[in-house]
Amino acid sequence: MNKSYKQSFNRYVHQHASMNEKEFSSLLNLFRVHKFDAGDHIIYPENEKSIVFYIFSGLIRYYYLAEDGKEWNRGFIPEDSMCTTIPKEYLRRFSPYGIQAMENSVLLVADFYEFELLYDQIPMVERLGRKMIEAILISKMNREHSFLQQSAKMRYIDFQEQYHIASYLGVTEASLSRIINDID
Repeated sequence: MNKSYKQSFNRYVHQHASMNEKEFSSLLNLFRVHKFDAGDHIIYPENEKSIVFYIFSGLIRYYYLAEDGKEWNRGFIPEDSMCTTIPKEYLRRFSPYGIQAMENSVLLVADFYEFELLYDQIPMVERLGRKMIEAILISKMNREHSFLQQSAKMRYIDFQEQYHIASYLGVTEASLSRIINDID
């Protein structure tokens, strides 16, 4: 794994959990670099594999595949974010969601169960996992709120504004969201 991947992941991890060098090294050893071209599927719906991943660069989408074959976007995850697929044991069925690269992307990918095994050995990994799940939940709640409270036009305008503001500031949309939440 090259130095810039390690540094970026280290910076992300330390924003959410305080780990010493040995603990971070144990966590990092779980992850492998995977490169995806725009349009590549990272995980297909109903896939048994559960992963945890950090997006070093690129943009991915979570989508739901309906029985009739129609795809519904659940969300977009920008670089400098960490996310997961929910294991079938938690859902009591395979996940109906797929994950696809929307642009050329580099992800650091680990097996979910290996990541979870570190919870007891390194409590800060459990904290990192909790922070990741909290971010997913907050994103889901914000999306639900926008569907209940905003018109489609307003949701589109908000989406465009977030993207352009983040681009102008030279940060990811996830970082912009954290900045806005810190100010409020």
